This record gives sequence, C-alpha cells and structure tokens, in this order.
Amino acid sequence: MRTKNNVQPICAAALAGLLLTVFSASCTLAQLRPKPKASGKTISTARVGVVSSPLLGSVNRMMDKLNAMRFSGDPDFDYVLFIRNHHLAEIELSQEAVKTLKSDSLKQMATMLISRKQTEVDKLEDALKQIRPSRANQAFVQAQNQKLAAMKLNFQAGTLEKKLTGRVDDDYAIIMLEHQRDAVDMTQDYLKYGQNQTLRALAQRILANAQTDTEQLKALMKRV
Repeated sequence: MRTKNNVQPICAAALAGLLLTVFSASCTLAQLRPKPKASGKTISTARVGVVSSPLLGSVNRMMDKLNAMRFSGDPDFDYVLFIRNHHLAEIELSQEAVKTLKSDSLKQMATMLISRKQTEVDKLEDALKQIRPSRANQAFVQAQNQKLAAMKLNFQAGTLEKKLTGRVDDDYAIIMLEHQRDAVDMTQDYLKYGQNQTLRALAQRILANAQTDTEQLKALMKRV
C-alpha cells in the first residue's frame, strides 16, 4: 500500500509531465501555423531609399480600380471608362494636396484642376450612358494593353516612389506629371482609333489640357 508521503511525489511528477506535453504541443502548433501573407495591393514603403507620401493613396486606389476594370476592346467605350477613373484619381489627389501645399501657385493650379477635371468627368459620364461597346479593334487593344502594362509595371516596380522627395509640393507635381503623361499617351492612342465624334472632340480638349498642364507643372517645379 502506498503511503501518503509517496503519493505527493508521484502527483507532482505526473503534473510536470502533463505541463511538458502541453508546452511541446503548443510549440509544435506555433511552428505549423502559417505566417500571414503581406498584402500586395498597396505600394510598399519599406524599401531602403524610398520616401513614403500620403499622396500615394490616390495612386493605390486608381491602380486597384484599373486592375478591376474589364475592357471591351472598343476604343470609344474603353477610353471613356479609363479616362473617367483617371480623372477621378487626379481630383482625389488634388483635393488631398491642396490641404497642405505650401506654394500658392501650386495650390491655385490644384484648385483649378479639381474644377476642370470634374467638368470633364461629368461629360464623360454622360458619354458613358450613351456608348455601348461594339466589335473590338485589335490594333487599339494592342496599343491599350501596352500602355496599361507600362503603367502597372511603373507602379509595381516602385519607380514612382523613388522619385518622391517627402516635400508635398514636389511630390504633388511629380505624381501629377505621371498622371498627365498617362493621359496624353492613352488619349493619343484613342484618337487614332475612336469613332464617336462627340467623344473625339472631348478627347482633343483633354489632350490639349494635359499637355498645357505638363508645361505648367514643370515650370512650377523649378520655383518650389
């Protein structure tokens, strides 16, 4: 028969063994648990030498919308779809920047752009209600895909980030220059293939405005 004095060491040993088993199982589960994956939707700001800017939020959101778009191959329909979302991103960017811009000239330009881009968006939305996609134009599709691929590569490679300085005036001008370049490229391609005369006239004004904006932004960058 076991005495009372013998029972206590046995119970203590059993408890220690149980705790060791639980601890080992917890370690094993921790090792097996999959590590959370980093989101690939936003521009990385962890790379050495890359400046983070709050203005990049509008670029992230525009690229998310661009990735979600389903283009038809019809020049008129696809151009309206693309340039409308592109304009909305410019409006969002300018609205955010105007709160903190230090240069009065840049602030005036940003305010003007918000108003003009919104007017153009209203016209684009009216056009979108009337246009229905027709047969795809393969030459336009090829040109469009090349431009979209270049935009996505520029975004994914962090090329835009590396140009930023951390100064809001510089960063606004830099990001807007990227926007104007993309607008010019896509509009020039559209004008080669688009058929809707009303939309073509609007696209020609958008092209002229984007080219003028580019020159003004470059001039203002030299002053800030």
